[in-house]
Amino acid sequence: MKERTIDLINKLLVSKLPVQMNQLQKDLQVSARTIRNDITHLNEFLEEHQLPRIQSIRNKGFKLELSEQEEKTFRDSLRNEKNQDYLTREERMLDILLDIALNANPVFLYRKEEEYRVSKSTIDEDMRQLRQRLISYHVEIVSHPKIGLVLEGKESTIRTMLYAFISSAIARDNERFELSRPDIIGRYIATECVRLLDNLFEETIYSIGDQLHRLHFNLFTCIWMGRMMKGQLVEVTEVPNESVKDIRGIREYLQRICTYYTLVPTITELDYIYAMLQSFHVKEEYSPINWLQLQMLTLQLIHFVTERTGVPFSKKENSLQESLYRHMISMVSRIENDIQLTNPLTDKIRQSYGAIYEAVQVFSTDLEKQLGKTILEDEIAFLAIHFSAVLSEMNQENQYWYRAVVICNHGVATGKLLSENLREFFNIEVFAVLSSKELAIVDKLDVDLVFSTVEITYTQKPLLIVDSLIQEGTKVRILHFLAEHPEARRVIHKRNEYTVMFRDLLQMIEQMGEVDTELYLKLEQLFKEYDLTINIREVQPMIQDILTDDAIQIVSKEYDWPDAIKLVAQPLLDKEVITQNYVSAMIDSVSEYGPYIVIGPHFALAHARPQDGANELGLSVTIFENPVYFGPEEEQLVSVIFCLSAVDAFSHLNIMKSLVNLIRHTDKVEQLSQARDIETVKQILFHSHKEEE
Repeated sequence: MKERTIDLINKLLVSKLPVQMNQLQKDLQVSARTIRNDITHLNEFLEEHQLPRIQSIRNKGFKLELSEQEEKTFRDSLRNEKNQDYLTREERMLDILLDIALNANPVFLYRKEEEYRVSKSTIDEDMRQLRQRLISYHVEIVSHPKIGLVLEGKESTIRTMLYAFISSAIARDNERFELSRPDIIGRYIATECVRLLDNLFEETIYSIGDQLHRLHFNLFTCIWMGRMMKGQLVEVTEVPNESVKDIRGIREYLQRICTYYTLVPTITELDYIYAMLQSFHVKEEYSPINWLQLQMLTLQLIHFVTERTGVPFSKKENSLQESLYRHMISMVSRIENDIQLTNPLTDKIRQSYGAIYEAVQVFSTDLEKQLGKTILEDEIAFLAIHFSAVLSEMNQENQYWYRAVVICNHGVATGKLLSENLREFFNIEVFAVLSSKELAIVDKLDVDLVFSTVEITYTQKPLLIVDSLIQEGTKVRILHFLAEHPEARRVIHKRNEYTVMFRDLLQMIEQMGEVDTELYLKLEQLFKEYDLTINIREVQPMIQDILTDDAIQIVSKEYDWPDAIKLVAQPLLDKEVITQNYVSAMIDSVSEYGPYIVIGPHFALAHARPQDGANELGLSVTIFENPVYFGPEEEQLVSVIFCLSAVDAFSHLNIMKSLVNLIRHTDKVEQLSQARDIETVKQILFHSHKEEE
């Protein structure tokens, strides 16, 4: 039994009154979910020894009442338990499942009774609950007289189920991103294998960055290897349809694993694992075929959360949109492949940022309908973290007193949230967010303080270990820490506008090479860190700056959808804003993936990826008096088609905001469809943009 669990029961035993959840969270420094899990395990232990259960009293807390004799019995049992390898029901179910799925030897329940030292009725209840949980995955545990227990179901589903069970166990244990209970998981996934995969990941994919995604990436690879070694293979029909091609890092990672372990996977198995691993690792430069839809979706999410919470997130829309968009790419890919990351901060996010979490949760119901999949609370919490970080940024004063670095292995968004909380509450400028593996870099940075969410050994600069979410107890510790180090205080800088400098720098860089998304965001962040304010509107044109009269068409002739796309694109083609290849790419995408460009009722946005032939930022629109048929549904009879040429990830965002505003006000689309002259079209579009501002 864990030391924390023993501390918990001691607190309940010494208190004559019910102990509230928030007090237990504060004393034990864990989440409500962790405490509920510990109480569940304690109640199993108490029942096993025929002792009263811990009671949950509504609106009061938890209470345990034992007589003197019962408490003595409990203490004796606890001492005996320390000398035994006692497993809780959750741990027994995990062990049984992994034994069936990954062990080469047959599994029989009577042997498990002996191994766990529990009764037949106890093991029967374990199996009943385990089978119940597997129903949602369409996986069954079937018992055969000679070969024991086996899993039956689609192999891809079995692997996804195993990943879900193991990743939940990882997140649940002390909220640390590492394999917990080596005496259970380590029986079936060797520590040496995990270490090897971690080294290969570092050598082939990236050596720094998000520790959470790295762990889950390697975990799924371990499951793939284990099931293959057991002789369980996927069918061709189980390989995800859409796969990003030629991500060198993943390919080399898999090749080196196969060489080391002498694995000879089938082509189907290689296609499967390659596609699945992309759900955890999406390169910055990767643009999925539905990239514009995802950008639309992120803008709609920002607008929805803004309206729902009353928080003006639009003030930070550009940075928020970019971070959400990148998260959406990998999140949608994971969900479509039935893989969702576990998030140990879910309870804390729900507790500290309830309104934001609730708004994202409501919006996610529409997203679930589009994907045809369920989105878990942990994924919703990841999205909420991005909003929470921006909220903290907006609450901060525009001045700084300290400069620090944050060490965080919980992911980029979590590190940013802690950074913005430090700014908001203590005027601390966070120069960088690093992982514990990058500790050597700290000495080279111009910082005076170090804050870490993980235990590290570092003595060169003042260090404080903090929780990733700052609560009242943590605030007091940070205040004392700052008071002990007054020498770290910095002079406040005066804010000025440096838009011209920003634009000049962009132009200089463009003369030497392409300004990609990563470089643009780094330059923008650099200006922010040194209080050099820029006017984003000068960098990102409005719709009225781009949509010219010769790019607006109103036609009465009937068109099929391919000719309609050619027509709306023609003004941009004539001005060499796009190439003929760009037009072909738009048509080919609709032919392959269906009418995904119909993003609102009777409204379509034709586009392709920048690399398909976009020469510069451009926009055109055509009004069709006879609606264009894109599909059998009423809303797929399209009267208004825009064509967008976007050359990067930032310059078109203000245009996107205007188009999102049109979708939100369907009457505007109706007005556009009835417009019969260019001036009316411009008045509707430009007036819609002003309303948005």
